[in-house]
Amino acid sequence: MRKVDQPTTRVVGEQERFDQGETVFARAFRGDLGERVSMLPSGDVFSRIFIMGPRPENNLTIHMFGATDGPVNPERVEVTDPGAMSESIKEVGKFLGADLIGISELNQAYVYSRAMGRLEGAEQGPAVELGHRYAISVGVQMDYDKIKASPSHIDAAEAGLAYSKVAKTVCQLAAYIRELGYPARAHHVLREQVLHVPIAVASGLGELGRLGFLVTKEFGPRLRLGTVTTDLPLAPDRPVDIGVQDSCEKCIKCATNCPSRSIPVEGKTIARGAEKWQSRPEPCFLYWYSNPEKHSACAVCIKVCPWNKPYRWYHIAAAWAASRSSQATTLLLWLDDLLYGKRPSYKAEWLNY
Repeated sequence: MRKVDQPTTRVVGEQERFDQGETVFARAFRGDLGERVSMLPSGDVFSRIFIMGPRPENNLTIHMFGATDGPVNPERVEVTDPGAMSESIKEVGKFLGADLIGISELNQAYVYSRAMGRLEGAEQGPAVELGHRYAISVGVQMDYDKIKASPSHIDAAEAGLAYSKVAKTVCQLAAYIRELGYPARAHHVLREQVLHVPIAVASGLGELGRLGFLVTKEFGPRLRLGTVTTDLPLAPDRPVDIGVQDSCEKCIKCATNCPSRSIPVEGKTIARGAEKWQSRPEPCFLYWYSNPEKHSACAVCIKVCPWNKPYRWYHIAAAWAASRSSQATTLLLWLDDLLYGKRPSYKAEWLNY
């Protein structure tokens, strides 16, 4: 991948820290989006054991809330080569379950100003103070065929499983670093103090796309993210340019296929100091719960993205070409419409769904 000095999402103004209590999930918990979407228990079993349900004892991800931090081994391993330590940490992360992993210096603009607060309440969360120097971004891929079933309980189950996998990976990686004698905190779904996507972009995993997600060369946007922050001496990676900005400028497939019209068809705007395509989270979240018999989430934008393809030689070649030629990107987007359709539709069956 082509390394660059700055992320391809341009920072053009001051980036103020964001209150996690103002995320669409926190607002839904408070009931700001209406009783229908106040995170009532889903009728689907997988949603209850992976995301949220009336019996949290049955949800492993919630049990991992208490594993995000812990005591530090007083016998510290001295680090004389941060580059070698970085390679070691990446190998450990892959051993623990990471499909993608990268390192950046922790930008305080990507640390929440306040935590979400109680999951079930409206109270304001505590101020977040996170002084760690480095951030380790971890990505876990989701199954291609199950995501093709979106919107359904099939792709929601796959997303929930990926969240559970990445939570386990970052908790174990943070524990590994603490056993080396350095402070480290894991950040995973509903227990994070950081913004995962800009950290992943800064860590060289991929670029920010039109749909508002990280887009990677290997999996497109078909992955879930977690983060470990630490003071372990590490060597940061550089951001990458894989051609996402050019392809997203020309392609509006995610926007035209979005059931809630939450993704902009228009160009980029300035949001919190960054020049990007700004999605609307409220109609997106409301759509998730619009038909609870069929779905409790949505991944249509991921499903239809031309970057979301199985990691095979011809898609690897296409990604390589897109990263080096705007003309090749235009041709590849035309081929994607020809082969998969402008409005891709797939039939998927799994278990009793």
